[in-house]
Amino acid sequence: MSFDGVFLHHMTAELSNVLTAGRIQKINQPFEAELLLTVRSERVTHKVLLSSHPQFGRVQLTKKDYINPQEANTFVMVLRKYLAGAFIEKIEQVDNDRQLWIHISTKDEIGDNLKIALVIEIMGKHSNIILMDKTSGKIIESIKHVGFSQNQYRTILPGSTYIAPPKSEFPNPFTASRETIFEALQTNQPLMGVAKDTRQGLASLSIDAFQEALETVVPSIYPNDRFSAIKIAEDYQAFDSLSDMLDFYYADKAERDRVKQVAAEVIRRVQNELKKNRDKLKKQEQELAATDKAEIFRQKGELLNTYISQVPNDKPSVTLDNYYTNEPIEIALDLSRTPAQNAQRYFHRYQKLKQAVKFLGEQIDHTKETISYLESVESNLENADVAEISDIREELIQTGFIKQRHRNKKQKMLPPEKYQAEDGTIILVGKNNLQNEQVSFKLAKKGDLWFHVKDIPGSHVLITGNSDPSDETITFAGELAAYFSKARNSNLVQVDVLDAKKLHKPTGTPPGFVTYNREKTIRVTADEATIKARKVK
Repeated sequence: MSFDGVFLHHMTAELSNVLTAGRIQKINQPFEAELLLTVRSERVTHKVLLSSHPQFGRVQLTKKDYINPQEANTFVMVLRKYLAGAFIEKIEQVDNDRQLWIHISTKDEIGDNLKIALVIEIMGKHSNIILMDKTSGKIIESIKHVGFSQNQYRTILPGSTYIAPPKSEFPNPFTASRETIFEALQTNQPLMGVAKDTRQGLASLSIDAFQEALETVVPSIYPNDRFSAIKIAEDYQAFDSLSDMLDFYYADKAERDRVKQVAAEVIRRVQNELKKNRDKLKKQEQELAATDKAEIFRQKGELLNTYISQVPNDKPSVTLDNYYTNEPIEIALDLSRTPAQNAQRYFHRYQKLKQAVKFLGEQIDHTKETISYLESVESNLENADVAEISDIREELIQTGFIKQRHRNKKQKMLPPEKYQAEDGTIILVGKNNLQNEQVSFKLAKKGDLWFHVKDIPGSHVLITGNSDPSDETITFAGELAAYFSKARNSNLVQVDVLDAKKLHKPTGTPPGFVTYNREKTIRVTADEATIKARKVK
C-alpha cells in the first residue's frame, strides 16, 4: 500500500474541494488512534477520519458508521472546546510530505479570533494528531504525548513549542523543475513523498509521462494488495474517489485491528479461562485414570473375606488364590488391623474410588461443556465486528466469566444478523451465544431448518418463513454456518441440518449449548463475496 506524499497530495485536493469553509459540528474519538470530525459544508454533512495508527494512518472522508465512547477523554474534550462550531479555512499539505494542516478559524470565550491548526502527521509509528495555536506556535493538545526521553529532537506535549519533523532534502516532484526531476529519474535519486512501490510502477515512463501520471488521479487497488492515488499498473480496480477506495481497502483490515483494540480485555479473559479449564480437564482425566484400581480393591476385600482363616495377624502381606484371574495375588496388610478390618479397609477404598469415578465423570462433563462454550465465544470474537464486542462482553458478564461491579442499566443486545437467499428467503445468523440462544429457542418455529457446523464452534443459522426451502437456499444457509465458524477458510465443510424444534438444551448448560440427533449433514464451501453481498442492512 502507498499512503505516501503523492497520495496525500491528491487527498488534500479531495478534502479541500469538499470541506473548505465548512463548519465542524462534532468531534469524537471512536478508537485510540483515530479521530472523527463531522463537518457541515454546503448543506451536506461529511465525516472526516483522521488516523494516527502506526500501520493504517491516513486522512479521508468516510461513509462508515462508528460507535463513539459514551465518555470523552481529555483530548476530545480539548478539541471540542476549540473546534466545535469552528470553520475550516484551508487544508494544505507540507511540501509533498505526509503532513497535513487543517487551518481553522474560531473565537475564544470573550469573542476574540483564534487561529488554530489541526496537524496530522502520517509517519508510521511516529504518526500523531496535534492541535496547535498558530499565533504562539504552542501545542494545545495531541492524541499521543511524546516526551524528551522518547524523542530528543522534539517533544509533543501541551504547552511545548511545535517543531516540525525533519524536512526531506529530496526534490518535490510537483514543484521541482523538469530538469531536476529528469536528473533524479536518470540517477535513481529519491523524490520527496514518492514511495518505493509508486516509483517502481512509474519506472518505465518518460519524463513527460511520469509528470502526467503524477498529476492524474486514479483511485485504484491492485492485485498485490496495494492501493494508489495514481495509475501504477494496468491491472487494477478503480473507484470514484480516494476516500471511497480507502473505505473499501480498510473495511476488513482496520476493522479487525479495531476489534482487537476494543476486545483486548475480553480476548485475554477468554484465552486465560480456556487455558485454565484445559489444564483442569487434563488433571481430572489423570485422576479418573487412577480410579481404575477400584475393582482391584474390591477383589482384594472379597478374597480376604473368603480366605479369612488363611490371613495372618502378624505379617505385612498374604498371598491368596485369586479366583477372578486364576492366578495368585499378593495383598498388603495393615498389622494394626485384624483380617476382617483389613478386608473392610479395601471395601472402603473401593467405595471411595467408585464415588470418585461418578464425581469426576460429572466434573469432566462440566469442564468439557465450559471449554466448548469458551471455544464458541473465541470463535464469535474472531468473527465479530466492533459493535458486537459489547454483546459478547455482556454475555460473559451474565455467565460469570467477567465481573462487573457497577452496572447502571442492562445492556441492550443487538439482534441476530439477517441474510437474504437468492429467492428472497430470510436467514438468521447468531453472532454470539446469546443471539444463538435467541435464534434457536425464541425465533425458531416448527418446520424452520437449523444449521450448525459439525463438531466445531460456530454460529446458529436458521431459515425462517419458508417450510420448503430450495436446495440453493439450504446450501446458502450451510455456507453461512461454515463462514461464521472456525472452519471459515476450509473447503467442503460438514454442516448439520435439522428441524429447529428437535433441538434440546440440557438444564444448567451455558448460552448457545444445544444437543440434537437424527440430523442430516451437507458439505459446503463458503464464498465470502456472496455472503457479504446478501447481508440485509
